[in-house]
Formats: sequence, C-alpha cells, structure tokens
Amino acid sequence: DLGMLLATSADRDEEGRYTPAAEKVQDDVARASRLFHTFCWASFAKSFSVLLTPRGMSRMLSRGLMTQSEFITLQGADAKSAGEKHVCMEWMMYRALKGMKKGGGIEDDEAVKHVMLEELCALRGTYAGIGDILEGRMPLAYAHFVQILVDTFLVTAPVALYAEMGVWSVFSVGILTLFYSGLLSLAKIFLDPLGNDNFFNDSVNCDIGVFIRESNAGSTRWKDGISTLPV
Repeated sequence: DLGMLLATSADRDEEGRYTPAAEKVQDDVARASRLFHTFCWASFAKSFSVLLTPRGMSRMLSRGLMTQSEFITLQGADAKSAGEKHVCMEWMMYRALKGMKKGGGIEDDEAVKHVMLEELCALRGTYAGIGDILEGRMPLAYAHFVQILVDTFLVTAPVALYAEMGVWSVFSVGILTLFYSGLLSLAKIFLDPLGNDNFFNDSVNCDIGVFIRESNAGSTRWKDGISTLPV
C-alpha cells in the first residue's frame, strides 16, 4: 500500500514519467522495505539469522541489497540496540515523509500522509504480533507428553484389539497409526512452523524464502506499474 500511495502521488514530467526526485524516493523506500522484510524474518527464523551478522550484511552489500552508508549505519551500536528491522522501518517512514517536502518528488497531501502513516503503523503491529505468537505458544513439555501418549496408545492397540478383531486388528492398527501419527506430525508443524527447535526433522516448515521473494517483488510492483502514464 505504501508503494501504491507513493507511485500515484509522485511528480511527473510532461511526458508522464517520474521526475528524478520522485524515482529516487520510491527506490529508497523500496530498498528499505526489502531490508525490513529480510531482517524481520531473519529475527524470527534461526535458519536466516546469519543475515543479521556482519558477514551476512557484507554479503547483502556485495549483492547490491543495501548501500555502503546503510551498511555502516546498521553496524553501529545504536542500530544494534534498536534492532535492524526497526531501523529499516524508520527509514521507510522518514524517506517517504522527506519526499513529501517541497521539491522532494512526492505531492504533499495530508490525506495521503495520514493513510501512509496508518499503514506503516499497522505493519509494525502485524510483524510484532508474529513474534508474540511464536513466543507465546504452548510449553514444549506438553508436546512431549502428547508424543508419549500417542506412542503408548499405538503400541498397546494391537494387544487390545486382537481379542475382539483377531487378524483384522493388523489393518485396524495400521489405520489408527496413519491418522494418529499423522495428526501428531501436523501438530508439531504448527507448534514450530519456522523450524527453530529442530525437534521434528520430517516436517515441512514454512519456506521463509518465499515470503522474502514475494515482499521483494511487491516493493517495486506499484512503481513499475505506472512508470509511464498516457498524456
């Protein structure tokens, strides 16, 4: 939504193209947005936590994902204490507001500014809620108790069913194992969707790379969509 607001409010020349200042604002906000989403997921998923280290950021710098000045700023003590993702979100807000000043490339409209700030605050609340959900899940001891309960039930089921079903208890136990162990595996995936605990190696966890790629593509979608307007 932020990209759409900036793209539709950007200054244009007589040919309907962005002015250099308007394009610069959108590029800066898009880059900060990509960094924000990357660092956000890196702070939640241990498999991507390397991106928060100097080595990971150096690699991102070499691939053109951030500028040299941004790299130096993120390595500072202030950025480390505040959190990289929070700093990048503030960059987004600051650069957009600065672009709305005279000659900044974006039309200074109070309604657009109000909606933009609301969307950024809503985004902050949404990603903060992800961390709360991950930290406020059920205790791991309860998951271990359910694991023991299901295993005991499946081990004792053949003995309990044989007296009544005879040889057919073999097929019955197979069906019970399929459903109960399958539901238990699904519950483990929901308990650890990002694979941070590694207590279940066969689960298909969330592919964080897909989330990052989608946010990267969305950062320039609106800008590229109306880069030229009919005149």
